Amino acid sequence: MRQQSSPQGRKILNVKIRSTAARRRRLRMAGRLLAAFMILTLVFSMGWFGVSKVLDKFFFSNPAYNLRELTLELDGIMTGEDLVNVTGIEVGENIFCVNLHETEKRLREIPMVADVCVERILPDKVKITLTSRHPVAWISPQADSNSPYDPENMLLTDNLGLLMKPRMLLPEYHNLPIIYGVNPSEISEGEPLHNDDLKKALTLLAVAHQSSNSLLVIRSLNIAKGYCIDAITDQNSQIKFASEDFPGQLEKLNRLLEHCRDSGRSLDSVNLMVRKNTPVKFVMVSAPPPIQTTSQEVKPKPNSQKIKGKRN
Repeated sequence: MRQQSSPQGRKILNVKIRSTAARRRRLRMAGRLLAAFMILTLVFSMGWFGVSKVLDKFFFSNPAYNLRELTLELDGIMTGEDLVNVTGIEVGENIFCVNLHETEKRLREIPMVADVCVERILPDKVKITLTSRHPVAWISPQADSNSPYDPENMLLTDNLGLLMKPRMLLPEYHNLPIIYGVNPSEISEGEPLHNDDLKKALTLLAVAHQSSNSLLVIRSLNIAKGYCIDAITDQNSQIKFASEDFPGQLEKLNRLLEHCRDSGRSLDSVNLMVRKNTPVKFVMVSAPPPIQTTSQEVKPKPNSQKIKGKRN
């Protein structure tokens, strides 16, 4: 029995020795990795500290890179003071401290802005270029076309139906047509207006604008009825459009306006929904008042004055 157990005991002992040696090797490897990691961390920290010091000395704290010129191309969207309030950029701060991405993000949040370009031009210049959307009409919360023109309570819309509140009221905005009959609960700045009747009205304006020889100038559109669009021109003529075939209706209307121009007549109303025998009403010209002749009154002659001479 002793002779049989001796080889087995040596085998178990050898296994324990190998296991202990392997564990020691793993511990030494872990210690080496930890030491290498600490060294690399220390080297990286020292390197980053040195780089940050260099950057701070030569760039971030260097007065040569202070912002001295802010070039703005704002396309009539806002004033320079308004832009500074929105972006927080100030002349005199370090040019590398200007967050270009954040500046662009804030400007893109303005509904009137279609595109933004922010450039850092070394050593001391930042250029901001804004591209404005092109409004084509006003959207009024009022349902009545006779409501007064009030831009403070209306929003602009582009040809896609995006609603915008202008920060600057440019002179050309006063000449844009007004669209009435939109549900006030659907009007929200910065959001597109998903309204089929509004899309038809914008299509009508776009087709009318494309005609270079058109005599039509639309002052307002009312889409409240849905099945038609009631328009009022700059001459107070009332035009009723069907909700389809705008090119054909506009061609017929332009011929009618040319006839009015050539004949000296004024158009009062026309219903373009009727394709044949279109109802047209012209402004009646009132007869001139009769000329009243009055007899000439004989004015009394002024009293004559006699100059008497002195008698001798």
